[in-house]
Amino acid sequence: MLKIFRNIRRKLLSENKTGKYLKYAIGEIVLVVIGILIALSINNWNENKKTNANIKNLLVALTNDLKQDTLLIYERLPFINKHYAFNETLRKRIAEPNATVDTLIKIMRYEFNPNWKAQLNYNTNAYSSLNQTGLLEQLPSTLQTKIKNFYSKKSAMRDRVEKTTNDYQEKITSYVDTYTFGSTAIHDQGTLIDSLVWKNINFGHLAASFQGISNFKRILFAETRDELNFSLKGSRQLLVHINNYLNND
Repeated sequence: MLKIFRNIRRKLLSENKTGKYLKYAIGEIVLVVIGILIALSINNWNENKKTNANIKNLLVALTNDLKQDTLLIYERLPFINKHYAFNETLRKRIAEPNATVDTLIKIMRYEFNPNWKAQLNYNTNAYSSLNQTGLLEQLPSTLQTKIKNFYSKKSAMRDRVEKTTNDYQEKITSYVDTYTFGSTAIHDQGTLIDSLVWKNINFGHLAASFQGISNFKRILFAETRDELNFSLKGSRQLLVHINNYLNND
């Protein structure tokens, strides 16, 4: 093809047909530009195709992550609700008009469980990949905003739970350095140690310890419950929006 073009140019020049040569040259330039534009269009089409495929794959992975997260939440929520309710029961018993020091001792020595469970480890690989690759910005603004808002609020709620957990840990550390408790199998300190610890105790300190710990436990489990419920509801809603996008794409 290039050889043909060169021969045409030589012929026109040899025949001293400058006007026709200029027209031909312009036409050749136009053809080259059109060829370049076509090549760029094909390249852009291929790149867009790859980008869309990557976005689709990551969105499918994101739906799988959200589904796995809902299973984790379903498994954890009953534990959180149960222990929150139990903690409220203990607080209610202490607040009763007929409550005595013996009531407090019985609760703290035999019934109260200061333990807690760490936060769930959610599946965030797909969301992180969408963010880091910049593909999240390629999504329609509505879906993009829903995804960002969900994970942003979820992260803020988890940070708040983490802070309350740290505060709760400090109070628990102080408590277990002072008292024994027998509500869990792993804390088997034996009769001798248990009896010596509870033989001469400061009732005011014990009451203050219960108040502080049970307050923080109430806040901790309430915040954890709120975060789990938000994540469960938000995951369900996000799954609907993502699936609608994938099905209509």
